[in-house]
Amino acid sequence: MTKSTAIKGITRTVLPDVVRIIVELDGEVPFHDERAADPDRVLVDLARTRALPPAADQTLRFSGDSDVVRQVRVGAAQNRSTRLALDAAGVATYSIYPLYNPYRLVIDCVRAPRTVPLRLLVARPLLTAWGRKLPSIDAREAALIHDARASAPAVPADRVATVSAPNFSMARQLGLGISRIVIDPGHGGHDPGAMGDGVTEAELVLDVALRLETMLLKLGGVEVVLTRRTDDFVPLQERTAIANRESADLFLSIHANASEDGQARGVETYFLNFANNLSAAAVAARENAASGQAMAALPDFVKAIALNNKLDESRQFATDVQRLMVERLRPANKTVRDLGVKQAPFVVLIGAAMPSVLAEVSFITNPQEAKLLRGPAYRQRIADALFAAIRKYQTSLRSVGSVASK
Repeated sequence: MTKSTAIKGITRTVLPDVVRIIVELDGEVPFHDERAADPDRVLVDLARTRALPPAADQTLRFSGDSDVVRQVRVGAAQNRSTRLALDAAGVATYSIYPLYNPYRLVIDCVRAPRTVPLRLLVARPLLTAWGRKLPSIDAREAALIHDARASAPAVPADRVATVSAPNFSMARQLGLGISRIVIDPGHGGHDPGAMGDGVTEAELVLDVALRLETMLLKLGGVEVVLTRRTDDFVPLQERTAIANRESADLFLSIHANASEDGQARGVETYFLNFANNLSAAAVAARENAASGQAMAALPDFVKAIALNNKLDESRQFATDVQRLMVERLRPANKTVRDLGVKQAPFVVLIGAAMPSVLAEVSFITNPQEAKLLRGPAYRQRIADALFAAIRKYQTSLRSVGSVASK
């Protein structure tokens, strides 16, 4: 019989932006969360768990202020699981993620402005592993990173600046160019990705990818490979494997952003590295949800990220993509926000043997941007921007050689 995980305690902390509930555990557990009405609650089911006294089958009341989440009900549920029912009156949205060392589940409840009506959040399926962990760095991962980097070949101190400077990366020192590009339209098949106002992320990005392919083929001298051409599901790891098998020189994964905040808007571009802020970690968690990887893969993932030798080139390509997207989309989207170039551990980028980036081309959950995304003109603008970024990156590689020869 599988051993039950113990709930060691539940605490509440009032922070400037959120009220945080922390559930302390003595191990990993699958969990499921959803929002319920009448009364307004956030329900969290923890599989194979038991609550230690005095938390078992009781209501924890937090007195002393009039803020949100003033009580949490702890009770037994089906199949030896435990249900937590958080008082969600006055809560606009919430996020939930697990952390390690020690094991704990963090539930951040965002206060609702009095002028904004509350809306129910869609329930997510029960996970089969402790899989919604935001990829922030904890002690275990830090040790893995240290070990991975320690095993990497040392770079002489007098050469560090030359090797790490983006304008003179190893690719540029060797005079390498771009002749084969892999374009990866995100999601597909049973994984439609984000959805908003009649648009699915999978359909949108495939259309953009096909438009981009047409432009690149007209350019000549470039081979183009798509990871999918129809509404089919391709595992995240297989997308990277396709790029490696095809000996690609560049890998571009195209996605549309989503947020529980319907006012979130703009474009952002990612390259592979450890996330250094919560926003980037949350985007990675959403895009990685279909990876299907077990926790046993964590050491390999951490090592691959730590030893990523395409970081400088990927950052440069991401910079070109981001700047051109903002520049080309602004005439049609006056309020487009430049969310910048960011880093995060996207599974689809891990293991790529070439510079690789992931572009979030607009927010499909923003009503104004979703309306634009439905139309062919805006999709063509996105393809134009990505095409221009690829061309700029190609030119930057050639220009280094030209300057050096003078």
